[in-house]
Order: sequence, then C-alpha cells, then structure tokens
Amino acid sequence: MTLDPEALEALEGMRREAEDEIEAWLCALDEQYAALLAEAEREAQRVRAEAADDAAEIVASARDEAERILAHANELAGEHLDAIRALTEAEREAVGEELAGLREAVSRLRTELSRVVDAAFDAIPAVEATADAIDRAIESEPVKRGLLRRLLRR
Repeated sequence: MTLDPEALEALEGMRREAEDEIEAWLCALDEQYAALLAEAEREAQRVRAEAADDAAEIVASARDEAERILAHANELAGEHLDAIRALTEAEREAVGEELAGLREAVSRLRTELSRVVDAAFDAIPAVEATADAIDRAIESEPVKRGLLRRLLRR
C-alpha cells in the first residue's frame, strides 16, 4: 500500500505536532518537578531548623539539670564539712561512746556524698554525649518537630 505524497505530508505534520505536544508535556512535567523539589527542600530546611531548636532546648534543659545536681552536691559538701567539724570538736571534748556513733554517721554521710558528687560529675559527659547524638541525628536525618521531645519524656 502506497500513500500519496499529500497523505505522507499530512502524516508527517501530525507526527511533528505530536512530538511538539509531547515536548510541551515534558517541559511542564520538568517545571512541576522542579517546583515540588524546591518545596520539599524548603520543608526539609524548616523541619531541620525546628529539630535544631528542639535539640538546643533539650540540651539547655539537660545542662540546667546538671548544674542543679552540682549545686545540690556542693550544698551536701558544705553539710559534710559541718559534720566533720562537729566530729572534730566532739573528739576534742572526748565524748566517748557518742563520738563513735557520730563518726559512723559522718562516714556514711561521706560515702553517700561521694556517690552523689560522682553521679553529678558522671552525668555531665552523658548530657554532652546526648547533645552530640542529637546534633548528629539532626544532621543525618530530618526529625519532625516535637518527636525528639516526646521520645525523651518516655
């Protein structure tokens, strides 16, 4: 079957029109893709900023708590010092049996205070490590606002 030249020319024109229309669709798809990608980038930056804010709030709270623990440990240390002074005075006055009980109480207080102070100082690296882990998590993967806060409350 042979087509006449006019029919071939008409088919060729239709082919060109179809190619032009396909090209226009592809351009429109590219534009939509670029717009969606830009919106996704903006949203990702917003989520990262919110996560960084949340992380900064958590780190600040953890540092405040560590400072509170250290202040309490210092307060206990002052009480411990007062107890040691009282014991020394009691020894000078030679109270005998009562002195042994007081010495034992002070020894227990000293042991407990050492545990509290050690725990307070041990908490500081954990707080810093937590802050570093949060920073790394935020950098490696966007986190929804509040998710980190909810996880840490559990």
